[in-house]
Parts: sequence; structure tokens; C-alpha cells
Amino acid sequence: MKITKIILISTLAILSAAAGIFFRLHDIVAPQPENIKESISYDQETGNINILVIGVDDVEGSQRSDTVGLAVIDIDDKTVRYMSLPRDTRVQIPGHSWQKLNHAYAYGGVELLQQTVVNYLGMPVNYYVLVNYESFPQIVDMIGGVEINVEKKLYYNDRAGNLHINIPKGLQNMNGKTALEYVRFRHDALGDIGRVQRQQQFIKAIMKKVQTPEMLPRLPDFAKQILDLVNTNLTMTQAVQLTSYLRDLRPENMAFFTLPGRAAYISNVSYWLGDLSVASTLLSGPIVQEGDIPGQPSLDGDTVAPSLETASEQNLMDQVKKMTLPIAILNGDGEAGLSKKAASLLQKIGIDVAYTGNAKHYDYHYSSIVYPMNKNSAEMKQNALALQEMCGISNNLLKQDDSAVYVTLVLGHDKNTILNKLGALPHK
Repeated sequence: MKITKIILISTLAILSAAAGIFFRLHDIVAPQPENIKESISYDQETGNINILVIGVDDVEGSQRSDTVGLAVIDIDDKTVRYMSLPRDTRVQIPGHSWQKLNHAYAYGGVELLQQTVVNYLGMPVNYYVLVNYESFPQIVDMIGGVEINVEKKLYYNDRAGNLHINIPKGLQNMNGKTALEYVRFRHDALGDIGRVQRQQQFIKAIMKKVQTPEMLPRLPDFAKQILDLVNTNLTMTQAVQLTSYLRDLRPENMAFFTLPGRAAYISNVSYWLGDLSVASTLLSGPIVQEGDIPGQPSLDGDTVAPSLETASEQNLMDQVKKMTLPIAILNGDGEAGLSKKAASLLQKIGIDVAYTGNAKHYDYHYSSIVYPMNKNSAEMKQNALALQEMCGISNNLLKQDDSAVYVTLVLGHDKNTILNKLGALPHK
């Protein structure tokens, strides 16, 4: 009897352990949103996972990032937005003043590039994936190549750099070598912007390929193999979870676009000047399909005219007219002179700043607005809402505070986004 009881207890223990292992594996290969949020860092305000995608061109001995993009994954809604950042984007690199974005990697590797992007966009970056062009062909060949419809013949011959590109127009089945040539080509009228567009076409082709019936069962193993060929701070479990969760992602739940903006010369140097207001709307608003995204150059050279009303200059100036009361600005980031810098921008567009100073601490991740409750509460709220619209601050960061005297803007670590939006307004 005792032996039977021991056997029964042992069997139950083994079955319980096996069940535990099964459920843990199930959470990895068939995860639900709550499983992913338990193991992966995400933006607490938006619920998104933000991943910096970097391509480094060591084929030519370069130490600069040749490709920079931001993938914003909404786990709850199961959507992906991918924004390419042109390498000529004019940004402020910590410790190096205003430079082109691709210089950041040369100065300080992934860490400095990530910090630069965080400061520029005013949003956290949870993870990064760095692909070296030397390993790029292996990744493409691993999945059996990709099919891409090439918009025009791509031809370039650089004997000194040992780069020879000759890709015919039309539907092409590309192996790793040809795919690398496709994403590197930039010797046409669109230059780097054209290359960015082709890189997005390549990403779409990859996603289409891995969603084929023969590839879907192999995705967890594919994710493991990829990790051996890239540099990333994603763990094996996290990579497999994300890959498994997104393997049936629908095309209408994906958006690919380039940082909206325009080309310009500053001190005889060519830059891409990003429109951060439009970018913020595209990254946080409803999914906008490619043909409807403003300011996007196509591979045949056409450009979609800006049309997002929420980011229009007129809409912002209408908010300025509603600012009838003086405001206060507090520094919640710690950068010296930050509140006075913001006050100067607001005063130039006709807003009265009555007070500038420091917040209670310097660890405000997001900028916020507080307003008092008093006899002018309706007018105070109108002013607070107008300031919120101008700065692009979310509703949950607009609050009432009885201790406040003025409508008060507290600048956090996303201050560059706020300053760029205010600086874009026409002065009086």
C-alpha cells in the first residue's frame, strides 16, 4: 500500500513538473499579450515596445550607422509601426552639438546612438538590434532569399570601393548578396531617401516571406539563429516570444514610413530636417497606410503632400490664440537653462510666461501640464488644453493641482520634442 502511494505521489509530481514546463514553453511559442509584458520591457505610458534597428556598413570599413529605424510594437492592439530615420537627419548628439544622425554611432557606438534617438524623438527605446552588413547575406540566405519588385534598373560600379551593383528592373528573387546590394544602393536622384525606401521594401519582403506556410513553423528556430548573427540586448526568450506573437500580423496592422521632413543646407552641409510633430502623430495615432502618409517620397520621385490636420501650422496657431493667461515653466529634466529656453520660444510666439524655475525633482520622464482650480477655472482649463495641444502632451499628463498658481508646463526628459514643436511655430 505504501509503495502504491509513493508511486502515485511520484507520478503526480512528474506530471505537475511536465505541465509546468509545457505552460512555460507555451507562453514563449504561443504567447498572449500579458505573457510578453511579464518578460519584456515596454513604455508604461503607451504600452509599446520600442526597438531601435541599426545597420552598420563595415563592408567599406565605415564606423558609421548606415541604417537607423525605430520599430514601435503595440502589443495589445498587435500593430507595428516602422519609421526610418535618414542618416543625414540633423540631431543634437550629446557632447558633440548638432550633427548628422549617423555620426552618433561613430562617436559612441550603440549607447550614444540610442541616447541621441531618445532625446530627439522624446520617447524611450527599450531594445536595439544591430545588423552588420557582413552577416546580412547569411540572414537572407537562411530563409531562402526574398522576392522584391525592383522599381527600376539599379546600376553602380565603384572599383575603388569594390562595390558593383547591377539589378534589373522587375520582379527579382534575391539571394543574400543581391539583397545587400539592393538595400545599399543610393546612386539615383533620391539619394539616401531612396535607399531608405528600398530598405523598407526589403523589410516588407522579409515579413511576407516568413509568413508563408512553410516558414511559420520554423520561426522560433529562425529567431534563435538570427540572434547568433546580430548584436542585440533582446534575450533568446524575448526574441522568440515577439517573433511567435507577430508571425500572423496582418498587412493592415503594419505601417512603414520615413521621418517626415525636408532636405536643407545649413552652413554648406546637407541635412534632413525632421518634422517631429507629424512623426509623433504617425507613431502614436491610428495606423496610416503608405499612400496616405504625408511628406513621403516614393521610389519614382513623387511626394505625398502634407495633410495631417492635427499637425498643421494653422491648427497650432489657433491654440496660441486661446492662450489668454500667463503661464509658468518648470525644469523637471535638469538641463541648465531649460525652462528659460522654453520661455523664450513661447514668448516669441506671443505667450506670456510669468515664472520659470525648477520642478520638485529632475526625474520627470515625460513632460506634463498642471493647472489650478479657482474662480477662473474654465479659462485656466482652456489655456491648459491649448498648451497641451501645442506641446503634443497626452491626456493622462494633464492634471489639476490646487497648489498651482498658473497653468504650468513641467518639462521632462522628452523636452527636445517639446522644444522642437514650439520652435517650429512662426514668431509674431
